Amino acid sequence: MSLAVQRPLPGQGVAANLGASGGFGPIPVAGRRLSVRASWTGTPTGTFSLECSFDGGATWTTIPGASAEFTANSQTQPAGADGGAVWNWSNVPGNLIRVYYTRSGGTGQLNARASWGD
Repeated sequence: MSLAVQRPLPGQGVAANLGASGGFGPIPVAGRRLSVRASWTGTPTGTFSLECSFDGGATWTTIPGASAEFTANSQTQPAGADGGAVWNWSNVPGNLIRVYYTRSGGTGQLNARASWGD
């Protein structure tokens, strides 16, 4: 599986190859709070960002300020080794969101789950 094709995340979660850049989601926003638990194996190197859509997923926009959560509380980005993180956001805009991975090197496998609410 390539992460370049969007994958569903709620419920069953997502398992994807980190050998390419791409998004996972879309996740319908049923509230304004979102939590994601991600773990990865292998040697991926890259960064995650959070994006939102107001038009059903036709256009995606990086959420300003969301990147701070990716590094808060000693959470990590993929840096060439196995790892994992839990990210939490409040006041998530839009009616759909997705987590986007930008690959800069290496390969690996991602497993993630999300939950949301008010």
